[in-house]
Order: sequence, then structure tokens, then C-alpha cells
Amino acid sequence: MVSAKSIVLVVNPGSASRKYALFADGKKRASIHFEFENNRIIGNIEYAYKQQSLAFDDLNFDDISRHILPLFREYNVINEDDNLTAIGIRVVAPSSRFLQDELINEDVESALEFVQKKAPLHVTMVLSEIKQLKNYFPDLPIIAVSDSAFHSTKPDWAWHYSIDTDLAYRLDLKRFGYHGISVGSVVQRLKDDDALQNKTIICHLGSGCSVSAVVDGKSVDTTMGYTPLEGLTMATRSGNIDIAVALIIKQELDLDDDGLERYLNNQSGLLGISGSSDDIRQLLESEEQGDERAKLALKIFGYRIQQAIGQMAASMGGVDCIVFSATIGERSSIMRGRIMDNIGYLGFSYNSKLNDQAIEPTEITDISLRPSKPILVVETDEAAEIVRRVELYLER
Repeated sequence: MVSAKSIVLVVNPGSASRKYALFADGKKRASIHFEFENNRIIGNIEYAYKQQSLAFDDLNFDDISRHILPLFREYNVINEDDNLTAIGIRVVAPSSRFLQDELINEDVESALEFVQKKAPLHVTMVLSEIKQLKNYFPDLPIIAVSDSAFHSTKPDWAWHYSIDTDLAYRLDLKRFGYHGISVGSVVQRLKDDDALQNKTIICHLGSGCSVSAVVDGKSVDTTMGYTPLEGLTMATRSGNIDIAVALIIKQELDLDDDGLERYLNNQSGLLGISGSSDDIRQLLESEEQGDERAKLALKIFGYRIQQAIGQMAASMGGVDCIVFSATIGERSSIMRGRIMDNIGYLGFSYNSKLNDQAIEPTEITDISLRPSKPILVVETDEAAEIVRRVELYLER
């Protein structure tokens, strides 16, 4: 059972960063974000409306968890009387096994190690983080919070690739979908504000991007598939690509299988098209300066999202509301406008002034131009959703 004071550590490992947050009774006390800057690891801690940046001597993230507790104590985020209840870690793993939240034990770690062979880029960092957490927090339950669980309600036909069904079942080759924690947090926020429409399209637009179709609060389809590589053009991920093209790239660049996966995950998308940046802000500046490759990258980015919105509307037989969330969705009024410019056929038009004003709104913000259907900008909060799911798990 959850204690009277539930203190949960949230862990969100990424390929280029590590994010941690501490919640007490469902409210965030502090967060720490470790990332590389100028060949050094910088830790940014936020607490009590303050921010502090610190440099560390670590060469990589292999032992970064050792700094968490000392930092929280140094900045009086927790004291000697505070006892952590549990740890929740976001797990991105292509497997039917990880379509639910569960307590991490030897069996779960073995299952992750098995999946690691199929998708090393997405599972290796999770296993590394779990090893650290068990070392520095040996007595705490660690809950694997599935990033795919929200999409487990998809109908059967939205799971399958057009391949031999027996082979697909034997090898567990399915469109698991991701960003489920983020989309789930948005749905929960809409429910809490009585703003959830029957047929809702949620655009999670960040360094990773996906578009999901949600009916009555449940997923019926999403653009990501077996791994987060499928779907939209993203910051450094190619999204959908003809396998023949991928094989030609592999041959031309003399890559092995892992090298090809790294190329499509880390050197493609906006970065690959533009040849200069994976940052929307920088690409918009380059476009203004006449950079044709930046212009093309932005056009493809928006075009693929427009296609996906149409695809998700078709999967639901219509759409009542569109939601923009995550870094680009919440911050870039320019990209929101460009995306909305070509989907008026679905019954949406936006108010330019409201759109320009909606930059990281803390409240649900409707940027539609009446009589348009609602176009909402909603802050995603993966950390809070992980805490909610951890506490639900512990209450079972």
C-alpha cells in the first residue's frame, strides 16, 4: 500500500540525457536533468522555484544515478525523515511482455535483455539505468512503467504488419506504439478539466513525434510501430522509409545492421534533410536566411503530420478535437499554424492571435477560430503520469 506520504522518484532515461523528478503525494518537489554540454555532463536541478546548474566529471551516464540523492539532500529537497516509497522508470521496449506496468525483478530484467538483442538502441539505456538504481536504492521497489501500455486498447487490425501472421506472432512483430505515457497524461488532463472529446487526435511533437487517435479516452491507433522509429519525420529519426532504400543506404555506407539502425535513428529526420540542425528554431532561422534544405525539412515535417492527422481521422471515422503537445507542439506557434493551414477540410481553423499567444500554456488553451472544432494546446507531464501509474500499481 502507498504510505501516508508517498515519495516517488521518477526516472526517464534518454539516449542523450537522463531525467529524474521527485514527487511527494503526487506533487513535484524537484527535478534533475543531466545532459552533455561542451563534452561535459551538466546537471540542472529545479526546486522550490529555483534553478541551479552544476558540472560533473563523469565521462558518460553509466554511474550518474549516484548524484541524485546527494543533490536532493544538498538542496533540502528531502530530509533525513523522508523515506522514498518507490521508483518509477519509463520503459520503451518492443514486446507484448511490456504492454503493462510491473515490478522489476530478475524475470523482468531477463525479458529486457532478450528484447535488447532486437532493439539495442531503445533498451540498453533502460537496463543500464535499472542496474544503477538497484545499486543506489537497493531496498526500493522499481516499477517499469510501460510507454506502450496506453496503446494496448488498439483494435486487432491496428497492431499488424502485412506479413505472415504466424511469423509475426512467433517473433512478436507488432505495432506496439510509444509516447503512451505522454498521451495518457494529456488524456488525464482533458478528463480532469471535462474537456475530453469523443474522437480526439493527439499530436505529440518533440524530438520524437507521433500522432494518436483516441476514442472515449482510449487509443485506437498511433503512428509509431514496433519501435519509435516508425511514423513521422522526427528530429533525427527518418520515420517511415522504404526497406529497399534502407538496404541501399546500408550497402553504400558499408554499415552493419546496428549501424543502419543508428543512422536512421540518429542521423536522419530533420537533421538529415537539412544537413545542419535537428532544432525547429534553428531551422526556421535558416529558412528565413534562404536555406533551401532547411525549408524542405520543415515542409516535410509538417506535411507528414498533416498526412497522419488525416490517417487518424480515418481510423476513427471522423474527429472532434485536435491536441498539440510536447516541446514543439506546446512552443512552436509557427509549426502549429503551418500544420493547421491544410486540414480545414476536417472542420478546423485557428485564431492566429490566440495561436501566437499559446507558448507553453499551463492551462488547456483553445486556439480555434469559431465555429471551428476545438484545437487545444495541452502541456504534457510524463513525470506526473508515471507517478500516477506507480501509485495505481502499488495500490493493487
